[in-house]
Amino acid sequence: MEIFIKKLTPVDIKRHLELPTDTKREALPFQGARDIEFPIMFGMEEQAGMEVDVHCSCRSGRLAFTKGWIRIVQHLGLNAGDVVTLCREDQGGYKMTVKK
Repeated sequence: MEIFIKKLTPVDIKRHLELPTDTKREALPFQGARDIEFPIMFGMEEQAGMEVDVHCSCRSGRLAFTKGWIRIVQHLGLNAGDVVTLCREDQGGYKMTVKK
């Protein structure tokens, strides 16, 4: 199930990933919490990736990936303009793919 697609901005690259405003909070494992940390498998299209625990918080009604996100940006060499897609897999895990 696709959760969101986003074209990365300079803020996403330098500070944190602001999730699109139409991202449903229920699609992520918050279970009533305000902040969560959960593993996401990251990778470029059709390449093996790496799993990283990413911290997601909800502040003023906006969702953002914070801790762990910059590590992914650096590891994958992401730039503003790249497109990321987050999906929930059938087995219950999360996977983010990147299209440069």
